[in-house]
Amino acid sequence: MHRWRAGYLNELYLLFYRKKVVMFAVFSAILPILLAISLSALQPLLGLIAVSQSFPIEMLTIYTSIWIPLFMLTITGDLFPNEVSARTLKLALLRPNSRFQVFGTKIAALGTGIGGILIILGLVTFICNLFTGTTAGITDSFGMVKAYVAAFVSMLALSALFVFVSQFFKSASSFMVFALVLYAAAKVAPFLLSSVAAFSPASYTDWHMLWLSQTVPMAKLLTTSLFLISSCMLFWALGYYKFDRKEV
Repeated sequence: MHRWRAGYLNELYLLFYRKKVVMFAVFSAILPILLAISLSALQPLLGLIAVSQSFPIEMLTIYTSIWIPLFMLTITGDLFPNEVSARTLKLALLRPNSRFQVFGTKIAALGTGIGGILIILGLVTFICNLFTGTTAGITDSFGMVKAYVAAFVSMLALSALFVFVSQFFKSASSFMVFALVLYAAAKVAPFLLSSVAAFSPASYTDWHMLWLSQTVPMAKLLTTSLFLISSCMLFWALGYYKFDRKEV
């Protein structure tokens, strides 16, 4: 347990020392503020509703569809293919750590990064609501927390797919190109074949919206929750299988 904790903290330190991670965090905090200011400035001209109680949820939908998947692709490429090409992964395996521990600590660091982006987004949008005079009640605040937790689960399922795919590459750039095409194809596929949506983790990037609806039955929420959790377990298991047999 001590070695796993040390490996996890080491992966976190390496994550935070990357300039791209810092830029992602800074931009994640700045974008909602810029949008809130823009909406408030354009309201008298275009008659738009400025920052409303749904602003945190609207921003969450944008982030889970575009920004967080891009963050996951970048970090996954650094954690796996980039370390193979730079031969730094071999150094991690020279320590008294098993491959399972190394793989697990990288997954935990990636999950922490995703959670961090969601926390930053939630706090910034909540503060934007306060400064614009839009107050949310207890029910709205609880719904916001529920949506962000649901978004975290769906992002974990998508990240598990990316981690599995990354095991087939030894170059971060090649992985990024392939994963971007794969993600775009997965988002377009349901429009061509509706049955694909039920079995693709990429189709659940807006899954948090179901938790805010009063008409969605609990059975459907339970079924999709089990699907996303099983997707995490499946792709992480397949990813570790490839990682365990990879030559570094």
